[in-house]
Amino acid sequence: MNVGILGTPVSSGNRGVMALGASLVRLCAEAGATRIVMFVGHHKPCEVAFRVGDRDVRAQVVNYRLSPRARPCEHLVWIVLASLCYRWLPHARVRRWLSRHTPWIAAIEEMDLVGDIRGGDSFSDIYGGRRFLLGFLAAWSVVLVKGSLVHFPQTYGPYGRRWTRWLARYLLRRAPVVLARDRESQRVAQELVGEKPEVRLSPDVAFALEARAPRRIETDPPLEEGREVLTLGGVGPIGLNVNGLMYNGGYTRKNMFELKLDYVALLPRLIEALFQEHSGELWLIPHTYAPPESVESDPEACRRVRAALPPALQARVRIVTGEYDCHEIKGVIGLCGLFIGSRMHACLGALSQGIPTVGIAYSRKFAGVFESVGMRDWVIDGRTTGEAEAVARVMELYRQREGVRDRLALEAETARIRLREIFGELLRRAVPEGAPLQLEAMGPAVGGALEQQ
Repeated sequence: MNVGILGTPVSSGNRGVMALGASLVRLCAEAGATRIVMFVGHHKPCEVAFRVGDRDVRAQVVNYRLSPRARPCEHLVWIVLASLCYRWLPHARVRRWLSRHTPWIAAIEEMDLVGDIRGGDSFSDIYGGRRFLLGFLAAWSVVLVKGSLVHFPQTYGPYGRRWTRWLARYLLRRAPVVLARDRESQRVAQELVGEKPEVRLSPDVAFALEARAPRRIETDPPLEEGREVLTLGGVGPIGLNVNGLMYNGGYTRKNMFELKLDYVALLPRLIEALFQEHSGELWLIPHTYAPPESVESDPEACRRVRAALPPALQARVRIVTGEYDCHEIKGVIGLCGLFIGSRMHACLGALSQGIPTVGIAYSRKFAGVFESVGMRDWVIDGRTTGEAEAVARVMELYRQREGVRDRLALEAETARIRLREIFGELLRRAVPEGAPLQLEAMGPAVGGALEQQ
């Protein structure tokens, strides 16, 4: 069984998109994939190893590039043009020549199933038209060669441009399977495609990500040697994920996400309120690593938040400074008694471990994913909520945390079971080029799992 994966990088400072790739590799490998190929924008073809349980699973990377210095056969423009010729000139000799001269096409021909996850939330134009178009071109090349493309669980929409909506409809209507990770995305995608294919619900794949404790937890100030993580009063730390992109106003630095919330002003105010009731420490936990000058840098935003606190409170706040991989940062998050996050996959790292989690959201994707584990009321939408209201709501949820812990752990385990069922059936029923793959025909286990979700 050869499985291709689009839409998740193999090297990135964003631990959320790295979690998607690691989770997909695990789910596919456990479902019986014998070869996994990652189709990604990358500087060179290579192999990468993913840890699945007690073994390494090696995935081949077939790359495209945009650089003018790229080899022509690896350039995305060539790949798209060659794929168009492959579809429009269906002669065996022409196709063999294109395949020999385009590694991307040769690899796609060998796949039994190719699926796209588009970074989890980039099947939308909220991050700009350029990112959407690049994702579309890579996915379109697969449709041209294979005739169809599976869409793994992700967010669909919103679409603020007519042309992005049209291209989204084009791809979805050529998909044998479309999986949405929340009900609003299911509605948006179904509206785009009409009656067929039927868009189904699935948990986010990151529920399957394995957590691993790092050998050493690096913080500023450092933890004392041999010291237990539990602090004053035997209370685990509160984890607070600071989203550098929100902190800096988005890529435009001008409130790109149209937040009502003043995120910069909120965080020190929130920490002060928490310490009025919390006897332990608070850890600032980054989830996207980038240079300090980058708008994406969570570590730099964490440093600024801590510096904005009064000295007496700074003494109870640690910044997690180790640049951990997606498994290890999930392991660090797992030490927290409560988690508050603005990177959605940082929140998923907590939710999937049964940790009560508050999401401070910049888009609608948070609400649907939290809803999938019964935590919809734990999302604070920064687009409609002011600072005073947000602080009050977080404190209200802080007091409710023990009441949801056991139920959340059960919901998270149910999500993992559903994912294994869904991917098991996807791989078992992978079909030849262009043939329909009907989830409703998969039997009661998966059909029931999808409907319950």
